[in-house]
Parts: sequence; C-alpha cells; structure tokens
Amino acid sequence: MMGPGYFGGFGMGGGSLMMLIIILAIGYLLYLAFNQNQNRGNSQTQPRQSGSNEALEVAKARLARGEITVEEFEQIKENLL
Repeated sequence: MMGPGYFGGFGMGGGSLMMLIIILAIGYLLYLAFNQNQNRGNSQTQPRQSGSNEALEVAKARLARGEITVEEFEQIKENLL
C-alpha cells in the first residue's frame, strides 16, 4: 500500500530534510543581507573621517595665511568634530 514514492521518494525523513534545506537557505540569505548593510555602513564612515581631516587641514592653512581668525578656526573645528 505504501510504495517508495509515498513520502516524496526519500522515506519518512524526506519532507524534514527539504524543510531544513529551505530554512538554511533563507537564513543564509538573511545573513548576506545584514552583512552587506554593515559593510556599506563602514565604507560610508571612512570617507567622512578623512574628509573632515582634509577640511581641518584646509582650515589650518587658512588660519596660517591669515584668511580667518582664531575664533573662526575654532568654530570650524568644532563643527567638523
């Protein structure tokens, strides 16, 4: 009465095995999605820090040339950090 194809051809554990594979695949895709978002977040913060360092160097040079006052330099530095 119960032939080899009764439970999907894999015996009684065939359905459980397929469900486990599906759950693992969904988990892996979720892992990739969250890991990719974290990598993007790190890459976006790096240029900002180097950009603020460059802006601070420009402000220092402007202060040295006398283009801005010390108060203006302090305000720029406060805004950057």
